[in-house]
Amino acid sequence: MVKPQKESFGVLVGWAHHTVGPKLDLTLQCTHSTRCADKRGVDDHHIVMTREQAAVLANYLFKVSGQSAPRQRGRLARWFA
Repeated sequence: MVKPQKESFGVLVGWAHHTVGPKLDLTLQCTHSTRCADKRGVDDHHIVMTREQAAVLANYLFKVSGQSAPRQRGRLARWFA
C-alpha cells in the first residue's frame, strides 16, 4: 500500500508546459511553498497529463473563475480581419 504524501501549499507565480510525446508536462511555479526550506525560492511542480485532461482542467478553471472560454472566430472573420 502506498502511503499518501503530505499536501503542499504555495503561491502560484508562473506556469509553462512542454510536450512529452502525446502528453503535456505542466509546470506550476510556486513561491512560499511548504515543500521548500527557502520560502523565498521558486518551487516547480511538474504534472504530466493527457491533452484531454488538460482540456477538462481548463474548462474547470474557466467555470470556477466565472470566466468564459475564448471563442474561436469563424472562417470569414479570420479571412477579412
